[in-house]
Amino acid sequence: MPRRRKKAADRRPGRRAAADRLSYLLFLRNLAIAVVPVALLWLALTPFLDSFLRIAGERLVHLTEIPNATELLPAATDPHYALVQRLDLPPAQRNVSSFRVTDIHFPLVLLAILFLAVPGVPWQRRLANLGQAALLMLVFDVVLVLLWVKFIYATQLGAWSLAHYGPIARNAWGLAKHVADLPIKLALPFALWAGFYLQLVLPAHGESATNP
Repeated sequence: MPRRRKKAADRRPGRRAAADRLSYLLFLRNLAIAVVPVALLWLALTPFLDSFLRIAGERLVHLTEIPNATELLPAATDPHYALVQRLDLPPAQRNVSSFRVTDIHFPLVLLAILFLAVPGVPWQRRLANLGQAALLMLVFDVVLVLLWVKFIYATQLGAWSLAHYGPIARNAWGLAKHVADLPIKLALPFALWAGFYLQLVLPAHGESATNP
């Protein structure tokens, strides 16, 4: 009996390693499968996402203004761009700048691919987790719209920026926008995925993944 138990114990690390390899291979396979359908869905939802972020971002900017002076409109030449208008400027000077809204919510594609590719998790749970993570991403995206607008006001309007923003404010808004728009925006999908699923894929917790 002791010998049999020893042999069974010796097999467990090998089985666990094989199960971990299978789980990783399934994850990579699911990543490849999810890319095209997720990208197509994002393209179909892009007009709605553009409008939502413009409207929600404008309302968030209004919370920082007295009186409300900002309007975010779809650019006439490309509706994927938000045209930033200041209503307190002369009509000929109201269109102060623009930024591409699709660049803000594009990481949703990466988020969906990562969440849908996890093996060994029922589809209902995958979709529920993705929904929660997507809501958090959208909240961040709305804040990023605010940072874009404040960055434009503080640093891109020449004499107007110098008259309305001090050096500390200009540097703070510029730094906040660049940090949020580059490292945080791209890292957030991975951070959310890790928060939901990292424990499932760590080798120490590796179990056989049977659900594709």
